Amino acid sequence: MLVTVNALQLAVGVLLSCSTSLGEVSVYGRLTLGIAWAFTQLAVLIGGTWWYECRAVSSSDPASATTAAARSAGGAW
Repeated sequence: MLVTVNALQLAVGVLLSCSTSLGEVSVYGRLTLGIAWAFTQLAVLIGGTWWYECRAVSSSDPASATTAAARSAGGAW
């Protein structure tokens, strides 16, 4: 999922960079489509990194039942 979201962001970014007139379209006041897209890319990068970090930490935590069984049996971690 993370790769798909980032690939979509990259594809739209390449499209916007190929056309200067498309990036200059006004979205709200002085905010252009290019700047709005840059903020969107930043938000997706931060959100994706946070999501990945949460998943990586939770998958590396040992299960409580496994560690309790290892401790009671005197086995190694």
